[in-house]
Amino acid sequence: MSPMHTPWYARSVVTGGCPLVLAMALVMSVPGEIRMAELAGWHGWITWLMPVSISVYAACAAVISDLRRRAKAPGRVTATIGAGLALGLALSAQVVAHLIDRGYMATSAILVAVVSAVPPLVVAHMLHMAATPSASVTAEQRITELEESLALMTVDLGEALDLEGRLVASKAHAIKNALEGLAEEAEEAAAEADVWAEELIGGVAAAGVAESKPRRSAKKAVPLAVVQEAVAAMETEGATVSGKTLAQRLGCSERSGYRYLGAVKTV
Repeated sequence: MSPMHTPWYARSVVTGGCPLVLAMALVMSVPGEIRMAELAGWHGWITWLMPVSISVYAACAAVISDLRRRAKAPGRVTATIGAGLALGLALSAQVVAHLIDRGYMATSAILVAVVSAVPPLVVAHMLHMAATPSASVTAEQRITELEESLALMTVDLGEALDLEGRLVASKAHAIKNALEGLAEEAEEAAAEADVWAEELIGGVAAAGVAESKPRRSAKKAVPLAVVQEAVAAMETEGATVSGKTLAQRLGCSERSGYRYLGAVKTV
């Protein structure tokens, strides 16, 4: 027989014996608790409610206390204290009632006051246990709170990622514009360097020719408007515009051609 297997007679005791014993114990406590109600001044059918206020209340408080203790639910401490007080009250009621019936004890004002306070105390404690949330309600509330927190965190994370994405995109766009500007400046600098190189080469060549040949009589300068018309015509024809080609077109020296070309560009 495995250790987890329970014999049939043990299962019968748990299934039928426990409820039977509980019912018989409650029935046996009824006369003493009715007698206590009569001693406190209650009469008639109302005295039959005292067993419910004491023994049944003690049983309910004990069950609620055990359930909340196992589930670690709110109110388990007060439920345990109430169950202990209810058990002590039920025990005291039985003992005092039988002592009075057998003549060992007489009633008193304190006894009447204590018994009279039982119903309101029971009502107050039962309402307290009923108002305290159960473990299932607490778990649902915790799950709801976690879901709400997760939703808020998701929204905050999405907004933060969107903001960071926009910042990164703006920085990338600014870097791209800066690179494009640097590239344009580099191209312009290269073009100016080519022009200066051509002018320098032309100037050096013209100086060498002037030194090798005897000085001629100075020629009359070509008007700037004529030079501009010549440059425009060369650009229209698709010819290369340089100091040398402009000099050939105007019929002047290469040095003058470079000088005329520089004058046109500065206009």
